Amino acid sequence: MMIEYTLLTTLAFHHLVIGGLLIICLSLLQKFLTISAETKSWLWMTAFVVSTLVPLSLLTFDEDATVTTITLSQADGSSREVVSLGENLLVSENGVPVYSSESYWHLPTSIVFDFSYFLSLALLVWLSGSTWRASCTLGSVYRTRQLMRTSLEEIPSLSQFIGAKVFASAKVSSPLVIGLYQPKVILPKSVTEQMPESQLQAILLHEFAHIERKDNWFGLFQELLAILFWWSPVVRVLNKQIHVEREIACDLRAADKLKSGKQYAQSLVDCAKLMVNEQRELLAMGLFSKKKELNNRVGAVLTHKKVKRPHKAFIVLLCAGLSISTLQAAQSFSPKISIKHTLADARHYSLLSEMESTLLIRAVDRNDIDSIRQLQSEGVDINTPAIGDGTALMIAVRRNNPDMVMSLLELGADVNQSSEGDGNPLIVAAMRNNLPLAEMLLNNGADVNAAVPRDETALINASRFGYFELVQMLVSRGADVNLAVRTGMSDGYEVRSPLNQAATREIEDFLIASGATD
Repeated sequence: MMIEYTLLTTLAFHHLVIGGLLIICLSLLQKFLTISAETKSWLWMTAFVVSTLVPLSLLTFDEDATVTTITLSQADGSSREVVSLGENLLVSENGVPVYSSESYWHLPTSIVFDFSYFLSLALLVWLSGSTWRASCTLGSVYRTRQLMRTSLEEIPSLSQFIGAKVFASAKVSSPLVIGLYQPKVILPKSVTEQMPESQLQAILLHEFAHIERKDNWFGLFQELLAILFWWSPVVRVLNKQIHVEREIACDLRAADKLKSGKQYAQSLVDCAKLMVNEQRELLAMGLFSKKKELNNRVGAVLTHKKVKRPHKAFIVLLCAGLSISTLQAAQSFSPKISIKHTLADARHYSLLSEMESTLLIRAVDRNDIDSIRQLQSEGVDINTPAIGDGTALMIAVRRNNPDMVMSLLELGADVNQSSEGDGNPLIVAAMRNNLPLAEMLLNNGADVNAAVPRDETALINASRFGYFELVQMLVSRGADVNLAVRTGMSDGYEVRSPLNQAATREIEDFLIASGATD
């Protein structure tokens, strides 16, 4: 689950950052510029969509669309061509594959690993919350469909007034719009019986504004995203802003058509007096979904001066500009979230099951590549460490089996995959003073400066164990003689470098001659 936890937490982090910045920008925009409620409602809706979807655009599988042939160099100097499926390798002139060096970032898997218990609880809470919200949504859909199937009493004069079907029902407690393809306005029967038609017309104009704006469709889309993002404070803030501006925008549309803000405001107040209970339906856009906002809405209507409503094309261009600029900013300033790199990092803290570990170790020990292929076909990831032994490639290096090393590389073994407590293949070779296998690994893409938590680097290990020839070879292949690594808490956060770990004076002198200073 480490890969899933790492990706989910990283995406959640980007969502919160992008959404938070959008909220700040739009709030400042509203403060310093006069923007119509119509425009603001769509800008907030755009921010809602962008904050939830743009983080997904940062995901990259880091894979080529075509099959690539690469050359694997062997210890005896010969080479062998193999097929690499989507590894995004760059092959240099001497046939050594090198990974591309784009900017990638994800939440450190070490942090995810340390909090994995709490993340498991958080995942359970998230799934429970999403399930509960989805069930509420389905229940709302069901109740709305049941309402549409009841014998509703149409009011022809009001239907003719707005050009949409208007019905009265004793089963609703607030004016609302239901339906997507053929929306209908439903009025509480008590309202139609107690309010004059002139006031009902004002209420209907508000509901018809929702129909004109296609608010039921956008409200449904909001709810579907909120099922997944119910936990997000960003989504909660954006949802609230969308609702406030949407209702005011519909109020102002209705007041403009009525040509009397005072008359419309009075109708709002009179209708509110008749409303006792609140009822919200998913496919229903109600007039008083939040009663506490009535004062703000009445104030907005009374202070509103009739002006030409922004053209639809202008709003579309403005929202498109916000979307594109946010997407471009994210692509330009946010590092990509590489699935491949995240997977490699997550595998460091992952383990195969006990049975899979036993079968894989046994196959490597028997030099049985066919069994390893069979395990792969059954879904076993040969780059996930086996319990207590590291990856299959590390086991082959530890067993000093160059043929198995080459076979595993052909099967897609990651030459740089590390394992908690076991280092990586090159570090294993360095710990055993296995010069030929170390060269083979380096020839086939091993990172000579790869640092593994609590296992340092290949050069630090070779220096600590006193393997002079191996130290010389690693330095000649580009090992950084000044690359120091801070250990974990169990080792007292000690800073280890090739020089301060040198086991012999010969190695120490060589490192100093090579530029080591610490």
